[in-house]
Amino acid sequence: MKSSTRTAALVTGAVVVLLAPLAALRAASGPDVPRISVGAAAPATLLPGDVRDATGLMIANAVWTGLVAYDPKTGAPANAAAESITSPDRKVWTIRLRPGARFQDGSPVTSRSFTDAWTAVLREGWAGTRLFTGVARVKGAERGADGIPGVTVKDDRTFEVTLDRPLAGFPALLGDPAFFPLPESVLASRDWASYGRAPVGNGPFRLASRNAREIVLAPVKGGRSVVVRQLPDARAQYAAAEAGELDVATQVPADRHESMDADFGDRHLAVPGRDMTYLAFPGWEERLASPTVRQALSMAIDRSAVTEGPLGHQYSPADALVAPGILPGRREGQCRLCLHDGKAAVAALADAGGLTGPVNLWYEANRGDDAWVKAVAGQLREELELDARPHPVTGLAEALDDRKVDGPFVVHTTAAYPAPVAALAPLLEAGTGFDDGYTTGLVAEAERAATADDGVIPARLAETAMLRDMPAIPLWSRHDHLVWSERVRGVTAGAFTGLRLVALSVKD
Repeated sequence: MKSSTRTAALVTGAVVVLLAPLAALRAASGPDVPRISVGAAAPATLLPGDVRDATGLMIANAVWTGLVAYDPKTGAPANAAAESITSPDRKVWTIRLRPGARFQDGSPVTSRSFTDAWTAVLREGWAGTRLFTGVARVKGAERGADGIPGVTVKDDRTFEVTLDRPLAGFPALLGDPAFFPLPESVLASRDWASYGRAPVGNGPFRLASRNAREIVLAPVKGGRSVVVRQLPDARAQYAAAEAGELDVATQVPADRHESMDADFGDRHLAVPGRDMTYLAFPGWEERLASPTVRQALSMAIDRSAVTEGPLGHQYSPADALVAPGILPGRREGQCRLCLHDGKAAVAALADAGGLTGPVNLWYEANRGDDAWVKAVAGQLREELELDARPHPVTGLAEALDDRKVDGPFVVHTTAAYPAPVAALAPLLEAGTGFDDGYTTGLVAEAERAATADDGVIPARLAETAMLRDMPAIPLWSRHDHLVWSERVRGVTAGAFTGLRLVALSVKD
């Protein structure tokens, strides 16, 4: 009897815990409140130059309008705040702003709204710094510097940007929040903490209110407000959307992945991402230098077993070096050696002369990779009878610089802009020591092409060459899941924008 009573109490308690978020939603938003609700984790920051998570990206793209915006279907950039972005040589770019634009506080959007905001990103060392210094390579851009020699204001609507080398993808890069403008008030005060709590942008939504539970965004030109409920727990979000107490959930728990069709019908969406995870090889380790050895390791890995197991259905097995969310120019199914084939892996390793001794899988400690690295090590032991060992370290980059790494190592990359070359270029700088002149030449050709479209062919050729030599094995790419209630429509999302809040509406 005591056991039954205790079990009943535990079940009751579990129900109360699950229903608590729903009760909070009911209390905060009754049926007569004309707002669209979105569940998401709390953003790390709302400073656009320092955005580094999905919620921050989603809100930034609603509160600000960048120089370019990404097409919701093709992912291609199109001018937004910019009237024109031109260059005679893809190295010196002239940006002309649309006339009459204003921030939500009424102040004008000028050239200095952009250029001084970019200086702030570098001076403060925000997350967007690497886009100026490592991707765009704006002339003279340095972390901590109070000015950018390569940026020159011509007038209130025109400024010029000089890069260290030609980059056809520069306009596409300008849609990132790191390049968004800031009003003169905060540029003068540098009170970033206050501004981050209540930012003022130039986009279709303004931040109307904010507390520990929610962020309310009101449309600037009419329509329904969007309330971003700060629900970090995927299970709570999913249950709330299923019960009709939340309009859109941006997370789905791993154990509900298979039931989305039954629970929501056609009201769910997988959003391809731009992040990729690889196992790369140190160029100085002779026993791993053979492409055949690397190909054998690739075929021995059952990517689906890992993405559906330790990675909880939040990742897609790789079939190319380029992430699925990079829509313009990306090709599916390029990596045939990414398909799990144990027998072929064994044969390939034998042809290469085998692999003896410990095979350490190096990865950064405390990054959350432990479970899947252990799973991959187990597969290599089972399929190829290798002495594969997880090898976590603090300071993987330093270990690579010192050439201490003696086995495959984990590489995480994020494409900075929607073009295949943006996914390939980081692999040449990942510490592999890969310096094949043919491949690096193709990547350089893709970057300096006359147009972004002209860069697609050399990028594809470079991908083919890299898949042949396998300096890095593509493993998987993260994707997002959205589910939504019957009340809303217009649920769309992209790898470079997140959920598009401006597209949401309520069914008539």
